Amino acid sequence: MLRRSVPIVVVAALLVVASNEVPFAQTLGGQTIPSWVGSLLMGNDPMLGADPSSPTVTDSLGFKFELFFSMDDASDPLNATNEVISVDTTGGVIGTAVRKLNPGVKMDTLTDQLQLKYYFPARSCAGGSPRFQLAIDTDGDGISNGNAMGYVGHGGFGTGCVTGIWDFVDMTDSVLFRWDLTQFGLGYYNWQTAVAAMNAAFPNHRVLRGGLFDDSAGFAPAAAGQAYYDLVTIGHRTLENWQDTVH
Repeated sequence: MLRRSVPIVVVAALLVVASNEVPFAQTLGGQTIPSWVGSLLMGNDPMLGADPSSPTVTDSLGFKFELFFSMDDASDPLNATNEVISVDTTGGVIGTAVRKLNPGVKMDTLTDQLQLKYYFPARSCAGGSPRFQLAIDTDGDGISNGNAMGYVGHGGFGTGCVTGIWDFVDMTDSVLFRWDLTQFGLGYYNWQTAVAAMNAAFPNHRVLRGGLFDDSAGFAPAAAGQAYYDLVTIGHRTLENWQDTVH
């Protein structure tokens, strides 16, 4: 079993503390920056130390999606024959799906390869969840120096999510303020300008892992509730059924 156990109440409490570090929203080019930006707890994902040679982690299609915390396999509530993943974030519960990438991957090679479908029966994308995180090594030592964070939605900073239907988002589209590179001393971008900024600042960077994170309900009540995810694409693998996941 690869699932790591962390007391959810402790994590939720830390999330609340972290969220209070940036209490006021700011304005950037007419766009209001939510107060939670820069205060998310999940810095480096929990996949450090995973054995890439393990048959449970990889198969002929490459590295699988590893489900951590409360993310789990589930059936599509609108089509029981469709295999998806799901998490119920009620009470501050969190869930992640993380995929290790092959050596040598740069941000620009992930263009058109960061996508997902999501279904929220009643909740929203508040507080920065769900989001994609790319753990990036900027100095060539094989260790992440921070995360590029991409907020799911049809507007900047995770706005424009819908409820009650399956919705598709291409994370490498041109939506402004989708990508947050502040952990690298950079700013907020759409995908194209984020790639250009990272290439300029860190021309030898490498993306080590990519993940889908849903962990904001502890301080953003509108993010609490059931969420279903399907066709999550990170690199050259898409989560199509339970064979693409490992627990």
